[in-house]
Amino acid sequence: MAIIVTGATGNFGRQVTDILLKEIDPGDLIVLTRRPERLADLAAKGVQVRRGDFDDPDSLPAAFEGGERMLLISTARVGSRVGQHGNAIDAAKKAGVRHIAYTSFVGVHDDNPAIVTKDHRATEALMRASGLAWTALRDSQYSEAAAQVMAPQFLPSGQWASNAGDGKIGMVSRDDCVACAARILTTDGHENRAYDITGPELVSYRDICNMTAEMSGKPLTYIPITDEEMYAVFDAAGVPREASDDPVNAAIPWCSDDMVSFAQAVREGHFAILSDHVQQILGRPPVSLRSVMERYKDTWPA
Repeated sequence: MAIIVTGATGNFGRQVTDILLKEIDPGDLIVLTRRPERLADLAAKGVQVRRGDFDDPDSLPAAFEGGERMLLISTARVGSRVGQHGNAIDAAKKAGVRHIAYTSFVGVHDDNPAIVTKDHRATEALMRASGLAWTALRDSQYSEAAAQVMAPQFLPSGQWASNAGDGKIGMVSRDDCVACAARILTTDGHENRAYDITGPELVSYRDICNMTAEMSGKPLTYIPITDEEMYAVFDAAGVPREASDDPVNAAIPWCSDDMVSFAQAVREGHFAILSDHVQQILGRPPVSLRSVMERYKDTWPA
């Protein structure tokens, strides 16, 4: 059974690929990227590295040929990626793919103001309408975002300003999300199901701020601000309001439209979701936020 992984040059895609290489023959793994030269090491191992561009739908059926299960990793263009995902789903059906697993997000209900959930809700609808078997992996916010981006960003000033108020979210380790995706791709019984992939507890950004201060031994104050004030902070920092295709090249790897609407949704309780689905899929509890913070605290600014 051949497995397709899209977006294989990204962090998530590469981590899934590395796990799959321990479980299946390299020749049964098809990885897609717009830049095949960046995956030369995988090609040398016998992986089928193929060029695939979701903005070039004519390139996709051949890229997906021979695959039976596919991990569709959501693209970086928050707010305008549904067309890209639709192209991939249509091409997968034409190529004979039988099952698509998609990296969605928790809280994809209709009244959620976060623009990220609008993309995921629409993509899930396209999967269901395709007639293919589907699995929605509704990942919560990564704990690594707090440990690798938020904490080091706010520690130097001693102030953590956010429009998230005291709303809570089930922060989850990206490693757990990756492990769940790999398990879904290599085991049966996950067809036509949605999983909420969350950590073991609900936390607020104030909680994360206090945890950062405790673990670093440095003062850090949480400052609730309005949505408009949050936009002004990002504008002053030069953060673009709209998403790009290469967010990893930016100092802050998200756009402000995404971050402000996301924090609004946290504040209003739309992401206050916990589940035992990590335990169900992996047979072990999810990794805690504190464990992830401990892993990265030595990289925080002195």
